[in-house]
Amino acid sequence: MEGSCNCNGIQFSASDNIRAIVNCHCNLCRKMNGSAFSTYVVVPDTDFVLHKGTLTTVQVSDNATKSFCQRCGTPVFNQNHKLAGVKILYLGIINNAPNLKPAMNIFCESQLEWITEVASFTRFEQGVQ
Repeated sequence: MEGSCNCNGIQFSASDNIRAIVNCHCNLCRKMNGSAFSTYVVVPDTDFVLHKGTLTTVQVSDNATKSFCQRCGTPVFNQNHKLAGVKILYLGIINNAPNLKPAMNIFCESQLEWITEVASFTRFEQGVQ
């Protein structure tokens, strides 16, 4: 599994030893990422190799840190000392992400009510003109 940030300043690989793929609906993830929820791919720390670039890491809560590209700001992974030994990769930075599918939703008590209706929204394949 390979991935990169938006500017390609960060390039990495990780094994296909995926522990979980989850949608997280917690308030912290929504706030940190400016989105309705975040989708993550959880891999062992030892299976993540940074090939290019420098990550900036910030403490975002008592338990969690977020690492991102210092040039373009693309989030790469989170870590949580309560989940020792894993990196929580952002699905969007993985090159073969269309082949990966979440298996669960977590922190659903914080989930926005309209999320269950997303599949019924009007679709535009190329965006609105």
